[in-house]
Amino acid sequence: MKRKKQRIQQIASEKRHPAREPELRILVLPTPEGLRETAVRGTRRASMVGTYWNAVHRYLETGDASALDEFEGKHLTDAKGVKVPLLTDLPELDRLGSAGVLSFESIYARSS
Repeated sequence: MKRKKQRIQQIASEKRHPAREPELRILVLPTPEGLRETAVRGTRRASMVGTYWNAVHRYLETGDASALDEFEGKHLTDAKGVKVPLLTDLPELDRLGSAGVLSFESIYARSS
């Protein structure tokens, strides 16, 4: 009887405080083809992308690629479960940077 009462209380609590799905964010990632808008859920993934962009800009501004080391071989899983590799190839980042593709504003998705 006690378990049944606890379960009823749990169900009532879930109705008052339903689990929320993490907020969907559209973030931009560099690829060899240019910038790619990527939908992600959750603050951890969004924060990782911010840290990645900081490493990219640090490299482009100073030539110091050490912050990119932690992203070597890593990927971001988008909202659909697709793995998007994080670009750490220095010549490719140089090429995109020289083309003006990797400006600070480029980390934000275009708004309509």
